[in-house]
This record gives sequence, structure tokens and C-alpha cells, in this order.
Amino acid sequence: MEVPQLSISAIAVDKIYEFMDARQPPPLGVKIFVYSDGSGSINYSMSFVDGVDSSDTMFNIAGITFITDASSALFLNNMTLDFVEVDSVQGFVFNNDCIGKNCFNCQGACRR
Repeated sequence: MEVPQLSISAIAVDKIYEFMDARQPPPLGVKIFVYSDGSGSINYSMSFVDGVDSSDTMFNIAGITFITDASSALFLNNMTLDFVEVDSVQGFVFNNDCIGKNCFNCQGACRR
């Protein structure tokens, strides 16, 4: 499988390291996965994992091991992982300007 072309902000890198360092033992990496909520919307999520499935792809960005499955990898190209703090709310944000309401009408141009 082709390695996804995604970017990650400096603050997101720092936060991932902060959360990984707090886990004992440290996780193998961060798994990013994409799922549909049934309405055609694309949703991103991630979690720390201690292992991989045989069909997963591993890649490294900024010294962090990322893991994804083949179907999710299609939606990671052109995606930026960021971390935002607004007022009392903070969290990771998945920005992909190419994925939107008309995603399935673009014939996959965003996923190349």
C-alpha cells in the first residue's frame, strides 16, 4: 500500500509526544482511521495502539509511528492533523479541505 501523504502541525507533534510519554509502557504508535457515520460523512479518529494488523501500513512523521488500514489511507492524503485550544476546549483536529459534502462526486481526485 502507498504511504499516505499527510502533514502534521508542530503543536500536534508536541501533544502526541506529551500523551505518549504519559503512557507506561509507551504505545507502539498512533492509529488513524476513517469511518462513515452512515450519512455519507467522513469521520477521522485516532488512538494509541500497541500492535498492528497484518494489513496495516506503518509510516513515520516527526519520529512518530503512524498506523492506518488500506481503506482509511485513501482519505489521509492532503489531510493535516492539528491540535487546537479554544477557551476551555482542546483537541486534535483533522483538516481535509478536499473531503466535504460532495466528496463522492469528485471521482476520487482528492484521494490520489
